[in-house]
Amino acid sequence: MNLNDYFDPIDMDIELTESNDVKDQIFSFVKIHSKEHTIRSIEGFELAILGVVNKHSGKEEESLIGLNEIRKYFYQLTGFSKNVKIYDLGNLKSGNTPNDLVIGLRDVIVELFSLNIIPIIIGDSEDILYPNYMAYQKFDKEINLVSIDSKIRITEDRKKSYKSSLWKIIVENNDSLFNFYNIGYQTHFVSSKIIKYLADQLHFAYRLGYIRNNLKEVEPVFRDADLIGLNISSIRQSDAFGQSNASPNGYYGEEICQLARYAGMSSKLSSFGIFDYNQQFDINLQTAHLIAQIMWYFVDGFLNKINEYPLETEGEYKKFIVNINNAENELIFYKSEKTNRWWVEVPSIKKNFTKQFLISCTYDDYLEAGNGDIPQKWLKAFQKLN
Repeated sequence: MNLNDYFDPIDMDIELTESNDVKDQIFSFVKIHSKEHTIRSIEGFELAILGVVNKHSGKEEESLIGLNEIRKYFYQLTGFSKNVKIYDLGNLKSGNTPNDLVIGLRDVIVELFSLNIIPIIIGDSEDILYPNYMAYQKFDKEINLVSIDSKIRITEDRKKSYKSSLWKIIVENNDSLFNFYNIGYQTHFVSSKIIKYLADQLHFAYRLGYIRNNLKEVEPVFRDADLIGLNISSIRQSDAFGQSNASPNGYYGEEICQLARYAGMSSKLSSFGIFDYNQQFDINLQTAHLIAQIMWYFVDGFLNKINEYPLETEGEYKKFIVNINNAENELIFYKSEKTNRWWVEVPSIKKNFTKQFLISCTYDDYLEAGNGDIPQKWLKAFQKLN
């Protein structure tokens, strides 16, 4: 694949800050696709930045300006304590029709997957999520999808012939979806019907207030995630003005950066996206700056991730067996002695063979099982596997 056929080069001037030595800033080591430096081999790179703007939306010029502002802030930030190979591929060409962008993005992500390169996608619309999901279908793989959003956008508008990405993924084309998690929805934006529908489909939705008081619950979810999409509308307006439908409530900037770091630390994650930035509403480019910092914390997490999986990787793990229902059943937990992270085993009995699966969990899940209650994440996984 010749990626120059898929991406427009970046055209912008970067004013590096004087607070740090130039060689210490991210700009000094990122490979950037420009008119002077076209894309050559990307093998050996670990992360790739992709800008995605839909020219058919009618706000292409503003969106492209916004992506450049995000990049400027990102490149000005100080570098990392470890080496990381990042390639900024530029902005995806929209093509002649909306479907051209969908197919183009899907094919690019498939190429990146085949090279073990994680895409960091920045774009103006959450519609990007669906072609991202389609890339996994090329590998015939079931995935866990995490959406960080104040809303759960499972919507269809027949009059406008519009279906949201989540509608296409969860309702229409869910063969490759194992678990869906919403992280941080706000009850006043989401109908009880949507929450019930997700529960009936054995998916998960966590309210903002719950996450804020139980941030540690998010790390195991992210540890098992393949695809994470972060919507800017999940952040309160005072911390992120650059959004079309801003709300006074939402995550603080510090919290969203912590979530991004958790995402980067996942050894399973293969795609990360930041969506719905609208430069038109941004004040002092505060949101562009925040997105740059979100990207920074994601990369920092990526550089500090630890590959652990008790059934596959070597390490010191303690095994705990918890009897449930008067010893008729048992749950098997594993704890890493190195990181204090937890997993629980979920058996799968199909076609006369037994296979073991592990899902990430917390110490609280272990305590819950010890009290005789089966954790919901285990129960839903067991129902899906059997």
